[in-house]
Amino acid sequence: MKTCIITGANSGIGKSAAEQIAAKGYRVILACRNIVSGEKACQQIKTMTGNMHVCVMKVDLSLMSETRAFADECISNFKELDVLIHNAADFDLSRKSANITVEGNESQFATNVLAPFLLTNKLLGLLKDSRDARVIHVSTKGLMLYPNLKLDFDNLQGQKTYHPAATYYRNKLALLMNSLTLKEKLANTNVSVCAVRVTNVKIDMSRYQNISAILKYMYKIKSRFAISPDEMAKVYTLLATERKLDGFLYDEKMREVKANRFVYKKEPRKQLWEICEHLTL
Repeated sequence: MKTCIITGANSGIGKSAAEQIAAKGYRVILACRNIVSGEKACQQIKTMTGNMHVCVMKVDLSLMSETRAFADECISNFKELDVLIHNAADFDLSRKSANITVEGNESQFATNVLAPFLLTNKLLGLLKDSRDARVIHVSTKGLMLYPNLKLDFDNLQGQKTYHPAATYYRNKLALLMNSLTLKEKLANTNVSVCAVRVTNVKIDMSRYQNISAILKYMYKIKSRFAISPDEMAKVYTLLATERKLDGFLYDEKMREVKANRFVYKKEPRKQLWEICEHLTL
């Protein structure tokens, strides 16, 4: 039985992908911070698919100690790992200032960039033990609005200025940079690496109770032109379970697309990788 880990799989696209992959007979691990909603999602997926090999494991990806402990538990429990989907993301528009964790990291950067970096590298042994392993990172179509976006290495964690939306987009840029570097490092192995460019997807507004009335109204309008989480999750599922593809970034229609120009610059990617190595020691 093939094994798949999906972070943030208790709701939205992650939950839909977990259900679709479970329906294909995979063992699926829902890696969730909220264990209550994770257990609920787990039970629903078992009921819908008839696959009893679905479980939830708790992890707060904003904390490297928890991410490391989660990886160690996976290493103890599984002989190999076939699919790792980095779906979880921190995008809290109600936040007014940088939230620094007890470990000294800004929580958005920790969740969106450091955790995927650490988790992949910790689980690389399990991935290499699979005959055909896949690592899938999740980015956003919103980056298309900022084609010239760059990383400010002096403000990676909101040291100078902080805005939740700007931080999120720079986090996703950084995630793509690390994803491409990882793809190059694993080019001659059994582990393939790619990314998904998530488009406008209908969201559960109950998760955004703290945002302003104006933002709620904007989300309501935006949702009229959005696709369903199930539709977007099909891309995750195809990349995870069907014939392995050689491309790097795929959109909601499974077309290979270009990332922001800055993603392809080798020196900034090398600098970012080294910073992530230092922060996840």
